Amino acid sequence: MIGRIGIMSTGLFFGLTTVDLFNVVPRHPLPNQKIKTEHQAISAGGPAANAAVTFKAFGNNARLCSGLGTHPVAALAAIDLHEHHVTLIDATLDPEDLPVLSSILIDSSTGDRCVVYSDPGRKRLHGEIDYHNLLNGCEVVLFDGFYLDQALVAARTARDRGITTVLDGGSWKKGLENLLPFIDYAVCSSDFYPPGCSTTEEVFSYLNDTGAAHCAISRGRDTMVALVDGAPTDIPVPEVKAVDTLGAGDILHGAFCHFIVTHPFVQSLRMSAETASHSCRYHGTREWIHHL
Repeated sequence: MIGRIGIMSTGLFFGLTTVDLFNVVPRHPLPNQKIKTEHQAISAGGPAANAAVTFKAFGNNARLCSGLGTHPVAALAAIDLHEHHVTLIDATLDPEDLPVLSSILIDSSTGDRCVVYSDPGRKRLHGEIDYHNLLNGCEVVLFDGFYLDQALVAARTARDRGITTVLDGGSWKKGLENLLPFIDYAVCSSDFYPPGCSTTEEVFSYLNDTGAAHCAISRGRDTMVALVDGAPTDIPVPEVKAVDTLGAGDILHGAFCHFIVTHPFVQSLRMSAETASHSCRYHGTREWIHHL
């Protein structure tokens, strides 16, 4: 496992926070079947939140700008973030509303998961964010494609201040075409298809044309593909006995933000893939941290 390095960085993670309820079961239930859980946990979830926790796990300072709110259920995620020393800047417009909730079933025999979640699009951020203060001292900022109106302002501010910007491209979202010109590194999933794209080559071409000079596509346990000097390049993903793949992509992005501050692009991808694979050896999105 890649260990911590001696340089502490500060990163901003701008995007979604959810409240996640995990249930590990021996198999996914059949219709109308009741099944006893083998393990339960509740934590903060969402691409930006999980990436922030990962970044902090490497000894950095992590700030999370998101919409969580003051509903009693939201406190479950806030406690988890506090316990992992992530600084939450809660800019939700509707603080008393339910946060975004996710219920997750993990098949312990395969590590596969099923996720049921509420619509993250109903959560909004207010327009009074102090972006300059938010970005003070930051070396890197990650965007996950949520809260795009405010993310665009943060990305422009980060670009003006010479701060490295990273996109977690989980799936295409309308409005990302406006954010991409301010992105230095786009690390996307195999489900990320901009308009008119149906192949990896077309995705890389789109990202390059819109301004993201460095881009890669993760494909779960399969080899990653990065665009290096204009050519697709394979990045190996270590094989592990996976017990839970939940959040591996988020962990990949948090680790990438850690490594890219001090390492070249391809090396950062390799070490991030190693970190994400390591996380799949443990249940949930936090247990792997104890085995760094």
